[in-house]
Amino acid sequence: MLRSVTLVLVLSAVTSVALAHDSQAPSSIEHYPLDRVSQRIHVVHGTHQLPNPTNRGFMNNPAAILTKSGVIIVDPGSSAEIGKQLLKKIRKVSDKPVIAVFNTHVHGDHWLGNHGIRDLYPKVPIYAHERMIERVNTGEGENWLKLFMGMTKGAISGTKVVGPNIGLKGGETLTLDGVTLRIHHTGHAHTDGDLMIEVVDDKGLFFGDIANTKQVPNSVVPHDANFKGTIAAIKTMLNGPATLFIPGHGRSGGREMPEASLRFLEELYVSVTKYYKQGLADYEMKDKVIHDMAKYENWDNFNEMGRVISFVYREIEKENF
Repeated sequence: MLRSVTLVLVLSAVTSVALAHDSQAPSSIEHYPLDRVSQRIHVVHGTHQLPNPTNRGFMNNPAAILTKSGVIIVDPGSSAEIGKQLLKKIRKVSDKPVIAVFNTHVHGDHWLGNHGIRDLYPKVPIYAHERMIERVNTGEGENWLKLFMGMTKGAISGTKVVGPNIGLKGGETLTLDGVTLRIHHTGHAHTDGDLMIEVVDDKGLFFGDIANTKQVPNSVVPHDANFKGTIAAIKTMLNGPATLFIPGHGRSGGREMPEASLRFLEELYVSVTKYYKQGLADYEMKDKVIHDMAKYENWDNFNEMGRVISFVYREIEKENF
């Protein structure tokens, strides 16, 4: 319960923040293309804005993996409407049924769209880390729904909490209609229940929000993250066979995308550690760390660096306790 209350308070504090790079962004998912990024994988690269009445909650990268006889959906978005709009886009490239849905983590922008998929495919299995399922079922799902209802001023009305029903731990290899998926979980990173999904034949990897394109890592919900764990997760995946990386937010691409997130996190950790060893508190080092990280000032959410520094500081303090 404490986690859920904290979640609402932290996210409510940033509802008025407009992320700089999409001030002229299209309004919602129907205005974004479905991009083919590999033989089987198609992605709607969404807005970098937070949920609001204009975008009707749409802010992530919903995706489809095409199989011989069906479609696998990854992170169908933040409302029933967005999930259904995603299906309309997919129909332009495949008329096959949805055979599975995967949710990469518990944050509502990635999975509240499950409702739209289940409306049309009532028996479709929805996979996620078992910890995400636990969190959704113990109240966090309803909190995310209420939060997005407030942020969009009711624009996601009609959406219900439809959580995942098949739990994974990481380490599984699944073959769904001829498509092989490797499931990765390296520990607490962006959340304590992240899944990264490798599409083996396409050498593609869905990162969830562990690595995003030109966005300050873990900046919207920093209390839910482990920054050192995020570093470890990115390093692990960069050592794997994937060559195409699909972030939770921002454009898909090659190694340069996760490598940039990794550099940011490592440099941030070095900077905060330096000032911690000098005896400075988090609020005392804020301006110094921001100066050290100034080359990233054009990244989304750089204006949230104060909060990010505070949570990195807490990790370092705990390590040195």
